[in-house]
Amino acid sequence: MAILRSFMLCLSIVAVVGCSSQVTRPDGADADRPVIRALQDFTVEMSPDARTQLADNVKFDIDALTSTMKRTLEGRGLVASEGDYRLKVVVNDIRVRSTFNAVMWGFMAGNDHLEGDAIVLNLEGEPVYEFGASASYALGGFGGGQDSSRMNWLYEEFSEMIADELSKKRDE
Repeated sequence: MAILRSFMLCLSIVAVVGCSSQVTRPDGADADRPVIRALQDFTVEMSPDARTQLADNVKFDIDALTSTMKRTLEGRGLVASEGDYRLKVVVNDIRVRSTFNAVMWGFMAGNDHLEGDAIVLNLEGEPVYEFGASASYALGGFGGGQDSSRMNWLYEEFSEMIADELSKKRDE
């Protein structure tokens, strides 16, 4: 019975730490944050470093990320034709484990992750606010073996982190 409890405790801990996300702001960013009513539009692009990582991460799909971001931002009412800012999202770092590694080794094979910068631009194209967002997924077994589940979670969580930060700017 004690072995079963220990196993269940370890399983619970691994489940809790298997996924994470965060937003990082530059020092002093709170003082310079603009109030963002809505975005006129947004773009998603990849940094040169992320482009070189694509050869090893063929399951990453920038179009799927863009579609998820569009759905998330529009769902929160953050995109409008009369918006006062534009958003440029630059993907800086990606990693997608192979299905075998995700299933067999789980978190011991590292994590799947997506990291990038969100740059808010005024309508003249000048940056007015910037922050970083990252999402990682490290579960293994059946939960980690479904490529579509892992990638969709990363796209959704990354988009939510950006939308949450922009919503804070709107709701101040």
